[in-house]
Amino acid sequence: MIVRNKHFFILILIGTFLLSCTNLPYKKSVKILKEGKFSEAVQELDAYIETSKHPAFKEKAKELRSQAYYQLGLQEYKITNYFEASEYFFLANSSKADSLLDNCYFEIAQVALDDLDYLKASDYLSFIIFHLPESEKMPEVLYAQILIQINYSKDIHAAYVTYQILQNIFQPSNAFAQATIIVNSFMPLLIEEAQVQWDNEWYAEALDKLFLYLDYPADFITEIKNMIGNVYYTWAVSLLHDRELDNVQTYLIYSEEYNPELADQVNDKLIELASIYIARGDNLLLERDIDNAISSYQKTLDIIKEYQVAYNKIARAQEFARRIAQAAQLVEEGDAQFDNAEYTAAYDSYSEAYKFDSIPQIYDKINLAYTWTRISNDPEQYAIEIVKQYNDGIIPDTIDDLESTAQNNYSRQDIRITPWQVFQTATRNSYEIRYTIVIPDRTYFLRWLVRLETGEVVPLNDATDELLAS
Repeated sequence: MIVRNKHFFILILIGTFLLSCTNLPYKKSVKILKEGKFSEAVQELDAYIETSKHPAFKEKAKELRSQAYYQLGLQEYKITNYFEASEYFFLANSSKADSLLDNCYFEIAQVALDDLDYLKASDYLSFIIFHLPESEKMPEVLYAQILIQINYSKDIHAAYVTYQILQNIFQPSNAFAQATIIVNSFMPLLIEEAQVQWDNEWYAEALDKLFLYLDYPADFITEIKNMIGNVYYTWAVSLLHDRELDNVQTYLIYSEEYNPELADQVNDKLIELASIYIARGDNLLLERDIDNAISSYQKTLDIIKEYQVAYNKIARAQEFARRIAQAAQLVEEGDAQFDNAEYTAAYDSYSEAYKFDSIPQIYDKINLAYTWTRISNDPEQYAIEIVKQYNDGIIPDTIDDLESTAQNNYSRQDIRITPWQVFQTATRNSYEIRYTIVIPDRTYFLRWLVRLETGEVVPLNDATDELLAS
């Protein structure tokens, strides 16, 4: 047992020795770094990282290499060799190195700007913006980017976007104040673009631009607000003209809110809008669409407070609804009476309903009830009345003419008249009506079939046809 332990101990010593031997390059690199030989240390550490099979020591070596690069960068930075310093800081890839890398890139960009090398300057500035967002140089970086976008790219829209970032995050800064001066110089061009969209009736697009500019207005708040008000007013007038009323009131209110000078014009258009809702309500009332008519009238009260015309119209519509409901109830009663053959009662109910709601449907029911009242009470006399009233009284008028002519040509004793006679036919509610005139040279035996339910009058012989045709 003792022998075995002894062998195990020897193995441990050998392993430790071998590990110590393989880490000699690492120790050497550390020693060189401590001596301040940073370039040599980087070379030694690179070689060790390339060949080492020990992950823990390899990670430590990478940290040491980062420190060496940082120190190399710091040496160059102190003597304002910003390009070389930035290369080392970039390779160091640490937060400590990044805190100086942005300064290097900014200084390099400034030199490029002085040399009018805008593309190079933009590359370095963009790197800071996108990869080093915590840089204390960011306000100056954004301002420099605006200069490039104006002087090189000629892109005022990109410059405005950069200005938005500057205003959102770094408003209390000298860079923002300087950028505002630049934005003021091209803001009229941006506003003019919105004006073109407005002129082309692209109202929503124009407003989108103007509201963006209002959030980042530079010194043009008043101009932008006035234009917003004008666009809303023009849009509202256009919708009013096309009778697309849903948003008119809202846009008119917005227009005055942003441009108080439009107050009188807005008031005139609101009155016009109210009158349209009143007229629309009147048309709906004629169509018996009472709920929507009242809704249309009520919309005017949102436009003009305490508008008496609207109140009167609403009251009228509500009264109309009440009368329609009362008429409907009377019609329902009349229908039940009619179904029970109580025709006179049904006639009275329908007639009363017609006083409340004078529509053709109820009038037709009145006539039907009257017809069946006459059929049930005095069908023969009703049949005679139908003949007499047929075609505006043409039958009695023609008979009168015929009798007058006979009286002029013959003596009274030569003329014999058999007045109206009524005979029921085999068909239900149909009667034959006869009227006879006898004169010396001719006999007029006139016959008609009368259908009481329909009021139809049909000549039954040639003499009757000839009489009416003459």
